[in-house]
Amino acid sequence: MDFGTDSVRGLLLNPVTGETVASGISYFKRWKAGLYCNPEKDQYRQHPLDYMESIEEVFTKLFETESAANVLAIATNTTGSTPVAVDERCQPLALSEEFEENPNAMFVLWKDHTAIKEAEEINTLSKKWAVDYTRYSGGIYSSEWFWSKILYINRTDENVFRKAYSWVEQSDWIPAYLSGTESPEAIKRNRCAAGHKAMWNRESGGLPSAEFLKALDGSFEKLNGRFYTDTYTSDEVFDTISSYFVDKFGFNPETIITVGAIDAHHGAVGAGISPYTLVKVIGTSTCDMLVVPASDHPPLVEGICGQVDGSIDPGMIGFEAGQSAFGDIYNWFRKMMLKPTQDMIGDQLSAELKNKLDNDFFNYVTAEAAQIELTESDLVFTDYHNGRRTPDADFSLQASAYGFGLATQAGHIFKALVEATAFGSKAIMERFRTFNIPIEHVIATGGIPNKSPYVVQVLADVMGVEIQVTDSDQTCALGSTIFAATACGIYPDVQKAKKVIAAKTVKTYVPDPEKQKTYEILYKRYKQLTHD
Repeated sequence: MDFGTDSVRGLLLNPVTGETVASGISYFKRWKAGLYCNPEKDQYRQHPLDYMESIEEVFTKLFETESAANVLAIATNTTGSTPVAVDERCQPLALSEEFEENPNAMFVLWKDHTAIKEAEEINTLSKKWAVDYTRYSGGIYSSEWFWSKILYINRTDENVFRKAYSWVEQSDWIPAYLSGTESPEAIKRNRCAAGHKAMWNRESGGLPSAEFLKALDGSFEKLNGRFYTDTYTSDEVFDTISSYFVDKFGFNPETIITVGAIDAHHGAVGAGISPYTLVKVIGTSTCDMLVVPASDHPPLVEGICGQVDGSIDPGMIGFEAGQSAFGDIYNWFRKMMLKPTQDMIGDQLSAELKNKLDNDFFNYVTAEAAQIELTESDLVFTDYHNGRRTPDADFSLQASAYGFGLATQAGHIFKALVEATAFGSKAIMERFRTFNIPIEHVIATGGIPNKSPYVVQVLADVMGVEIQVTDSDQTCALGSTIFAATACGIYPDVQKAKKVIAAKTVKTYVPDPEKQKTYEILYKRYKQLTHD
């Protein structure tokens, strides 16, 4: 099961043949209605009931004709860092009557940037402390991550601070909910979220010390001893399924629930990641995943989202980078273009015509953009509509552009936005190469690579590398099935499971040498706009 930003997607898979037996998707109802979010404040929250209700809806769809009793294991991935305040019984505070409408008691979604000030304080203290806990997190701690968000809520909501027993990542809470775990101490915390988002590192003894957190803010003293020391990889067993789901859906009580992970990490495994292959999981944002054998002793790479032993592929050092907005930028443009017209027409606009406008918009602007000649004087955008994740996290950055004129049309803007997202991808690749980590292959997976050949071709032309696209737009869920098949013993390790289950390459996009030269010039302008 893959818990994305707006929905949960489930795959029922035969682990021996790799065949998908059934699939199902459920959209988060409260999220779809825009509840508990305030884009002007960069506040994005999700109610736990959205997850709970969607799990049941997906199970209902998966087992319309198949028996849940035949399920051997369930593996899950979620967005991250998406933590929530919980009580002593591991219940999110928003499930109580007192907090059911309080956004601060809900899951603080990965894209929530309300904690920019708190992240800056963590970075300042880390550079003064005897141990720099950010060193395996690219040297910069982000407002998107665990401790920043907890500190922000501690300071802004006295009631939540007072009632919170501890905090749990969504990627840990979902397995806990599926297994009926009722104690935060009993949760097997996943290494992906712990290492990349909470500065966990074995060499440092686990998480940042209690002394560090107390020096950061006195509010952490209340939470002392309520977090964790050990972490686990997704090929390990979390527990067995709870009696609630056994009774309601007919699961075997011995059905295994595996340790969770962040969605893109499972997506990289589902795409068949191998050493020195950059896997770009492209959706509303991107996560760029890379694995390197520990025996190669890779250097610490500055300005990325961390490098953690076993976080992506057990036995490898997992590197994470990414862009805080990709598909979100395209959707921003569509909404900006269509909303005034739709609002003016109002009730006269039929549902059928509204759907046509929404569905055909990208086809129209893509066709327009593809016909525009590429020149050295083209419009250039930066891709910081939601701040910058990597390289060098800075969520105070805003998008900018250079090259507008009276001849600029919708196609020109869309072309420049697509190129901006490609420039951001190139900057990430360059950062790895700066630290002598070669990128031998690039795989693009997720919804956009399967829907837009234009976007992928621009990506190849800008990055100057071949881009392989897989035959699955559900590689995150597919990666989860690889871990499930390993945890229940069908395969001895993840590598063997990947050979059977992982997605296969269906198309390779080759860069155009002439366009590549022009894009090098436009990329320099992009770097000037970012002041790099």
